[in-house]
Amino acid sequence: MENAELTDPIKSALKTLFGLDYLFPYQRLVISNILEAAQARGFEVNWPVESAANAGTNAGAEVRQAGDINDSGETSDRADLGRQIVILPTGAGKSLCFQLPAMLLSGPTLVIYPILSLMADQERRLREKGFAPALLRGGQSPEEREAVWESLRSGKSRFIIANPEVLLTRQVMEKLPSLGIVHLVVDEAHCVSEWGESFRPSYLQINEIFETICGNSRGSESGCSGPLMTAFTATASETVLEKIDKYIFGSDKYPLSRRIIGNPDRSNIVYSARGALLRDLAVRDLLAVNERPAIVFCSSRNGVMKLARYLQNSLDDREIKFYHAGLSREEKSAVEKWFFTNPDGVLVSTCAYGMGVDKADIRTIIHRDCPPSVEAYLQESGRAGRDGKQSRAIMLWGPEDDKRISRITNSADRKRMEALVNYGRGIDKCRRDELLNLLNYEGPRDSPGPDCCDVCQGRASGIYREEKSMTDFFKRNKRVYTITQAAAFLTMDKNLRWSGKEAGEVITCLIKMGKLKKLRNLLWKEKLTVSGVKNQ
Repeated sequence: MENAELTDPIKSALKTLFGLDYLFPYQRLVISNILEAAQARGFEVNWPVESAANAGTNAGAEVRQAGDINDSGETSDRADLGRQIVILPTGAGKSLCFQLPAMLLSGPTLVIYPILSLMADQERRLREKGFAPALLRGGQSPEEREAVWESLRSGKSRFIIANPEVLLTRQVMEKLPSLGIVHLVVDEAHCVSEWGESFRPSYLQINEIFETICGNSRGSESGCSGPLMTAFTATASETVLEKIDKYIFGSDKYPLSRRIIGNPDRSNIVYSARGALLRDLAVRDLLAVNERPAIVFCSSRNGVMKLARYLQNSLDDREIKFYHAGLSREEKSAVEKWFFTNPDGVLVSTCAYGMGVDKADIRTIIHRDCPPSVEAYLQESGRAGRDGKQSRAIMLWGPEDDKRISRITNSADRKRMEALVNYGRGIDKCRRDELLNLLNYEGPRDSPGPDCCDVCQGRASGIYREEKSMTDFFKRNKRVYTITQAAAFLTMDKNLRWSGKEAGEVITCLIKMGKLKKLRNLLWKEKLTVSGVKNQ
């Protein structure tokens, strides 16, 4: 029987270039689609010497076989494999899906990232593999920019790393057609929907970047000529996929992209959710009992900084830092380096650290604030457990969510966040199933084990974490304390670890929600009791 190793150029190239022995089936499908489409469009595939020697004259045939391509089909069908939306779970090896083809194709691969930290992380990982990526970013001097162009002209660099804003500058747009780009990759492509129609309009112009790379001449009505184009994301609903097709692939002019959808289920992540009136305290208590390293996601830069300072002081812990897009490049780099090598670190961050920066051993993800959509939640919670070991993703919910939802003017955006808040409040359906249902995911699912979420474990609660202890206290002490008196007394409870201000806030919230009430009669004026409890 012929040795399979000798007839598999993809596997041989993987071993030669990356020192790896195995590709997951979906990785192989994506890679073979890229290479098959490149050949169909007339781009040369340069196999490493060992791969070509092992594969002999069957290299091209093996690529077609790997991609399950019908050789009797039209060339345009194979070429159209170069328009792909790839939806794979976080930690599933998306980067390898374009890194390996980039080392085989005759021209450079342009990879678009949404944030500088992700660009820097990809550059670091490529250099660790011995490659020489070219980084395009704002603020580069003429000398730095010329060094980038020279590295591409000489063939030294096979990767161009950039964000949409720098690509849309006049100098870069004028240069793009001459760079010979073979493959345009858009990572974290869901940002087109979540950011492009609000504060990152450059995301709505990605197809213009593609057209510029093509030299404004496609040469084919089918949309299959010109460079290959692949959009990667970990999660995306049908609405988001439609926007990716529209703004990235230009589906109003050319055929829809081919979709490769991996299972977004992360079976090693235990999901849970808990209601909280004092979310900062809830985060503090969760960090005290859950494994590190950990990331705590907040919705705002100011919230990130305030929470980090609070946690440092309340936990007396210096292994806590914050991260957001407003930090300087030097500050970001320092925090990333610290967290990447720290086994006990806690990073309090906005979504700026939620998209692909690869720290494999994160054990706990806490969402202090509810994300705007299930896509965002799965993307950020998917930072956990990339090494395959069991990890936790915990989402907090509470009155703040209702206030945020009420401020959302777009009805579709409002419904997306409402759906995720309702997921958090639910106590009777498996959380993993609910997340997949929110994505309208119809693919295979792992059978949920008894420990996959707090609902399946029988630990889910539909009330606020502070509610039971507070109502129990006032059942025992009805008509005894005013708000101020009760708050002062509760500060002495070492289990709660509340300040007088915090205890007062909880009491006030429960009064507003109708769980507690202040009495008005002269005998017990301003004293508190539990609603529904008789006062005589």
